[in-house]
Amino acid sequence: MDSEQIETEDTKKQKIMKTILKISLPLVLVAAVFVAFMPHRSNSDSKDRITMQLVYQVLTHAHYDMIKVNDEFSSKVFDEYIDRLDYAKRYFIKSDIEQLEKYRYLIDDQIKMSNLDFFDEATKLIIQRQNEAEQYYREAIAGNFDFNTNENIETDPKKLKFAASKEELRKNWYNITKLAVLEKLSDLTDIQESSKNDSTYKQKSADELKAEAVKSVKENYDNWMERLSKIKQKEWVSLYINAMTACCDPHTEYMPPEDKESFDISMSGKFEGIGATLQNNKGQTKVINIIPGSASWKQGELEVNDIILKVGQGDAEPTDITNMNLDDAVKLIRGKKGTTVKLTVKKLDGNIKIIPIVRDVVIIEETYAKSSVIKSKDGKTKVGYIYLPKFYADFNDRAGRFCSKDVEIEVEKLKKENVDGIVIDLRNNGGGSLQDVVKMSGIFVGKGPIVQVKTRDNRVNTLNDNNAEIKYNGPLVVMVNNFSASASEIFAAAMQDYDRAIIMGSNSSFGKGTVQSFYDLDQLVNGYNDLKPLGTVKLTIQKFYRVNGGTTQLKGVIPDIIIPDAYTYIETGEKESKTALQYDVIDRAQYKPTNTVNRSKIADLSRKRISTDPIFRQIDENAHRLKAKNDDTDYSLNFDKYRKHLKELKDEADKYSKIGKEKTGVTATFTSADKTACGSDTLKIKKFTQWFGEVEKDIYIFEAVNVVGDMK
Repeated sequence: MDSEQIETEDTKKQKIMKTILKISLPLVLVAAVFVAFMPHRSNSDSKDRITMQLVYQVLTHAHYDMIKVNDEFSSKVFDEYIDRLDYAKRYFIKSDIEQLEKYRYLIDDQIKMSNLDFFDEATKLIIQRQNEAEQYYREAIAGNFDFNTNENIETDPKKLKFAASKEELRKNWYNITKLAVLEKLSDLTDIQESSKNDSTYKQKSADELKAEAVKSVKENYDNWMERLSKIKQKEWVSLYINAMTACCDPHTEYMPPEDKESFDISMSGKFEGIGATLQNNKGQTKVINIIPGSASWKQGELEVNDIILKVGQGDAEPTDITNMNLDDAVKLIRGKKGTTVKLTVKKLDGNIKIIPIVRDVVIIEETYAKSSVIKSKDGKTKVGYIYLPKFYADFNDRAGRFCSKDVEIEVEKLKKENVDGIVIDLRNNGGGSLQDVVKMSGIFVGKGPIVQVKTRDNRVNTLNDNNAEIKYNGPLVVMVNNFSASASEIFAAAMQDYDRAIIMGSNSSFGKGTVQSFYDLDQLVNGYNDLKPLGTVKLTIQKFYRVNGGTTQLKGVIPDIIIPDAYTYIETGEKESKTALQYDVIDRAQYKPTNTVNRSKIADLSRKRISTDPIFRQIDENAHRLKAKNDDTDYSLNFDKYRKHLKELKDEADKYSKIGKEKTGVTATFTSADKTACGSDTLKIKKFTQWFGEVEKDIYIFEAVNVVGDMK
């Protein structure tokens, strides 16, 4: 995963890049022995083998799940690397996989001996097939596509099989190319139809539009093949090693030196770009997070789970980034403040949209905790609302910003407003500082255990808040969704286990209940400076457990009040990964619930409102629609049928376009403290006012205010 933001791991920044845990010395000795007896090879080859050996040692000696590199592991690595090389099944043919099958149960032995035979043969074969694919699409693009036929193409790789022969693969490429031209032709047709009344636009014939579409697709495919031809040996090696790490769990990964450098830059929290976290999802560039306060966040159209298809610089012809290396895609998307990038994205419902974003510097101030006073629609309930986008902490500066301190400050502001209750919004909060979530929990429950952490040798450490003072003991609601992860889940779970708050949100939180730390491979090898830097391994070393004994891993936190959202029927979070660590239970910690919440009664009142609310009904209907469209992956190659299908998608989407666009009836205002702090600063006032407008349109906040009213 590459990111334009601070990566939120439950690992203190001050511990990063140190020699970690007690196993460090044995690893150094193993590595030193390995290097000493390795036959003389080229520096590049030696570096690849040493890196693989060191990663193997780290995985087997330090991973939480005590990884066993055996035949079962070998088979998983085989499938994972083939998947990473050709997920879309556009290059390999059936006989290629059969040829490589001889390695399925040998990879474990090769890893132990730093043998790269499988890697070498598979990589050589994919490069050969990619070169042949260039010929296939060139043959296709040179032909005359007939868009009046009744052909279809399946686009979901999971439903596809490897082509039985090169001839079948050639035909597949013809259809792939035809679909690309059809998509472009449809886009150009839309532009022409919307420009009928524009005297400056020159109308084109059907043949001219088709020729323009063919030219555009050819240029994109040419660029695509050129990028493939420039993939370096170290990138192939990184891909292979990460096929190994992916078989351990979804959060363990090898980071080459340049990737670690990018990560370190992101840790500064300041950069110029659009402010979106991106992930390479089987050849597609997927948006997995939008940084609050960033250019994307302000523009408002880019969303989590969008697939970025193309990137355009200003008015220039966009570049197709399908199957592009994520680093290269990020380089195209990032840029100087004030410049415009145009992203062509595929929405969850299948709609294609061009989103222009003016790049900017991400302002960290806007990612900190902030609060508002909200009055209910009937004016009878006054709620303190705290928005916390992440569990941030400045480990390099004791005087810096820490979310636990900031939330405490916001709580004090709201107490002075005599609010009837407080809502803490952790939706889309990916986690962060473990020590801060412990302290923040203490604000509401006082002294006691907050979370349990178990190591690979089954040692359990209970993390306690040691401040006996409860800063706030009034009604409390915690909002979560499918993307509330890690530290967010720890907080929500603690409030639920202590019976201190009502948890409301999606059918479950993300389900990330693991802790990662970093291994600098350079520190595990004495000497051999000519081969360094070797990179870093981000490794899962611990697992979180609630004070009631259940882990937040995989299962997440199940809210007391479940509210429908766009992802209700689509599998999201940790459950998407086939290598995720499993849910389990340990002994409960010694804690005493506060018994301050009548959970059953309040949840029942909310469920009755939700079931009859027309907006929530619309949201649920839309969720069903999105599920159906997400599963519909078969496309017609007939122009009229394709256009009709797109129109149906757009018409269906338009029915739900007003969700979240209209005010709900609540009113959001400044706390007295914030109003005084803003003074006459028009920019600060404008930012708050814009935020208040968003709060007033949020149907989920509307219901959270109602829940507080029930708790009075």
